[in-house]
Amino acid sequence: MIQNAEQIVETVRALPVAERERFFELIESDRNTDIGTNGSRLEGFDEINAQIKASVQWIDVHKEEYDGQWVCLDGNQLISHGLDAKTVYEDARSKGVETPFIERIKAKVLPWGGW
Repeated sequence: MIQNAEQIVETVRALPVAERERFFELIESDRNTDIGTNGSRLEGFDEINAQIKASVQWIDVHKEEYDGQWVCLDGNQLISHGLDAKTVYEDARSKGVETPFIERIKAKVLPWGGW
């Protein structure tokens, strides 16, 4: 199945932070081979990559401050945040964001006991 740029972005946005970082590393290593069907570089790819990378870096810096909350980001700019994903999404859409990048921040990992 072939996806357009927006579908690819949504897929990448759904990945956990560590997997997104791995994605960016793979993209950087293959940067010169990202060619469209007509032989030209994919339009907008570099911009999308930069925005997602900026969002991931923002989350890393601010994860303690927004632990347990949903955040909507545009690159490294916070658009909205709160405890309810739907409210954050709707707030971002009301501010004109067409495809909000929303992520739940999980800075603290609780210890998990076994038997």
